[in-house]
Amino acid sequence: MSLFGDPLFRWRETFMVLFEDSKRPTVAEVEEALARVGKFDSEQTSESENGLIESLTVTNQIDCVGLDIVYVDGEEAQEQLKELQSEISPEDLLPGQETLLAKLPSCSARLDILHFEQLTASVVEDDDEEFLDPGALLGVAEALAQLLDGIAVDPGSGTF
Repeated sequence: MSLFGDPLFRWRETFMVLFEDSKRPTVAEVEEALARVGKFDSEQTSESENGLIESLTVTNQIDCVGLDIVYVDGEEAQEQLKELQSEISPEDLLPGQETLLAKLPSCSARLDILHFEQLTASVVEDDDEEFLDPGALLGVAEALAQLLDGIAVDPGSGTF
């Protein structure tokens, strides 16, 4: 079950990690990468017949966050990749990001990382403007990018 169906969590943002499909990880490999970032508890997993990740839902009680990590390939991944390539201009890159832009054409899959805030008594249900520390999300995106030799992307801003 996705955290979208859980009334104790509210979706805040989505990041993605783009990579070559041949580097698709197992759930265990993703869990190991997450363990280097923080204490995440696996709530639900889904694997292919070969044991490769389909999806993983984790929570972190310390940071009051939840993550749905979903594998995407095929036409949907290719459409997103083309869109990103058209949005990202070499002039907008920070120093050292040229190599990331050069990697984009070799990417054929992605992991979507949907970031959820755990609702607590101190969180007002309709306060969408409240700041949510993205530290856990950024750490997870970077850890997965390293695991997959991929590229962590904020699709909302089109930045690495």
